[in-house]
Amino acid sequence: MKSAADIDFESFRGARRFPALDGLRAVSILFVLTWHMHDPFWSPFYGALGVTMFFGISGFLITTLLLREEDRNGRVSLKNFYIRRVFRIVPLYFLALGSTAFLVLVAGFGQGGGNFLDRLPLLLTFNGEFAGSGTFSHSWSLGIEEKFYILWPLLAFAVPFIRSRLGQVLTILVPVAAVASFVPWTGYIGIYFPILGGCALAVAMHHRASFAVIRSIANPWFSSVLFVAMLLFPFFERSIPIGDHSHYAHVAFGLVVLLAMPGLLIRGSWQQRLLAVRPIVYCGNLAYAVYLFHPFVVEVVDRLIAPGQSGAFPTSARFVAVFLGSLAVAWVLRVTIEQPFIRVGRKLTNAVPPPDRVEADSARTQPPSRA
Repeated sequence: MKSAADIDFESFRGARRFPALDGLRAVSILFVLTWHMHDPFWSPFYGALGVTMFFGISGFLITTLLLREEDRNGRVSLKNFYIRRVFRIVPLYFLALGSTAFLVLVAGFGQGGGNFLDRLPLLLTFNGEFAGSGTFSHSWSLGIEEKFYILWPLLAFAVPFIRSRLGQVLTILVPVAAVASFVPWTGYIGIYFPILGGCALAVAMHHRASFAVIRSIANPWFSSVLFVAMLLFPFFERSIPIGDHSHYAHVAFGLVVLLAMPGLLIRGSWQQRLLAVRPIVYCGNLAYAVYLFHPFVVEVVDRLIAPGQSGAFPTSARFVAVFLGSLAVAWVLRVTIEQPFIRVGRKLTNAVPPPDRVEADSARTQPPSRA
């Protein structure tokens, strides 16, 4: 039965916001924070999957943004897209990297200046995924996302052969990326599986016939089961006796997230209403800054409450302190840096706020993410 909050194809195509996806972004950053707490309490929980979740969201939103721009204007302006991306991503990234460099070299922050300086050229060029472990290594996911931002619009919307066959191309690329996750020497390609899956979902939901199929599959019962499975998956993943957990989890969890997303987008479900609660949505809007700057907060909290304790109170206190401290820092940065630069990017491209708020609100989880 259709609820009052269910939306049809025309309503979906006209939607200017997807609040539940902002809420899902908040969930992804919470997962990532648990991964970086270094307390025994969180060890059974595979919070690194928060990055996989964010990749799926990003692929969907960016592709939806580009498809709608093409419908409105008859073409996609790659120049304007790249300008908005630069003003959205770069200021906070280099503020975080510059602050890290200063603290590492002057105040002994993190894991040492020598290793950091060796890795710095890769970090400066958004190639953190090739920089190895160490201070600021959480930026690896940003390197993945930046390559997606650069290559995907160029290939998908500027190459006529691909654009005219975009659905078919994604039908090939998505399973290839999934399989590549398990094949030696091709694992890097597999990282893009949830991003490409999000792109495929966006293309499918952009067309009436495939939207109807997805809507019929995303019934309330099935959507609820998938949503609960998505939340519980990180708790049970490591108990499953299967080979390389990182590859398996990335693909399996990415698939669960992608299957759960339509229920959050077009069904008036309890999970949609939950994630659309205003405080949760706002936390999702802060996720990019939280992701970039939470290591600074963790460093401060570690000096007040020692990590590695097993008691419920110190573990909970550390997590709450890191979460609230990261939100506070992110709010200040959003008001003083993030939003002003976003407005500059829009002004330079004469852009109105995008229909899905990708420009303003997407967090780059990219984390461990990378979020």
